[in-house]
Amino acid sequence: MRIEEKKFYLKDGRLCTLRSPKLEDADQLVEYLKVTAAETDFLLKYPEEVKISVEQEKEILKWFIDSERDLMIIAEVDGKVAGNCSFSAVGGKFRVRHRCALGIALYERCWGLGIGRELIALLAQKARECGYEQIELEVVSRNERAIALYEKMGFVRIGERPCAMRHKDGTYDSNVIMIKQL
Repeated sequence: MRIEEKKFYLKDGRLCTLRSPKLEDADQLVEYLKVTAAETDFLLKYPEEVKISVEQEKEILKWFIDSERDLMIIAEVDGKVAGNCSFSAVGGKFRVRHRCALGIALYERCWGLGIGRELIALLAQKARECGYEQIELEVVSRNERAIALYEKMGFVRIGERPCAMRHKDGTYDSNVIMIKQL
């Protein structure tokens, strides 16, 4: 699915563009996956687990571009990918077709500039237009900044998944499960 570009000014005065992905973004997105995985332990993968090739990323981008009910939005600052946000159907069966799952990540240097808020707002609008009634996400319980943002955006906590992530040092993190009714 494609969207119309949306431009807005960041808290630091720079211009940010929210747009549909392009196949030419694949190399930047592969690098983004590796770097963001190294910047925080709140994401699912370690950097060395990011084994996707540029060609594989192009296939994923093509799938999002061609999809009628799944969407990826790229945030671009200074001509470079700053992050992305997406929703995908929870499933295709009638009983779950009203639900979609949200994923979002930004480079650490882009945290706190208003990009996440704008991405989530646009994504929720597009999810509603696609007929979804509920957006779901999981977030590491220690990620207080993200949880605060999600709550400001209308998400509510509905539960917690204990020991959802195990780290190399043997410690665990729980995930907070959140939903937003559209």
